[in-house]
Amino acid sequence: MGSKYFSDSELACKCCGQLPVNGMDERLLQVLDAIRGAVGAPVSISCAYRCPSHNAEVGGVPNSQHVQGCAADVLVPNGMSVNELAEIAEQCGADGIGRYYDSLFVHIDTRGYAARWSE
Repeated sequence: MGSKYFSDSELACKCCGQLPVNGMDERLLQVLDAIRGAVGAPVSISCAYRCPSHNAEVGGVPNSQHVQGCAADVLVPNGMSVNELAEIAEQCGADGIGRYYDSLFVHIDTRGYAARWSE
């Protein structure tokens, strides 16, 4: 099905340009599209899929949702706070929500159960 707003190149690994073998998680794409719709303006993804070597390079945990194609880090749009974007992500159905105040992004994922954390 794919995403209404996000291209494969925006979701691909930053080091190798690849996507997961089975593609990005469809529910993640639905949540991302819902976030974009709720914000009412374009939002940027700093990181979505990570190949295992890139994940290790950036210090990600080995079982990262990014490696599974189930996560994205969404940059906070101008005029919005990390908390506001995190609340929108929750309303749009994200399971995992991480608030990164210093880096101004919200990690969202579709791990299948609720998880919340802050930087």
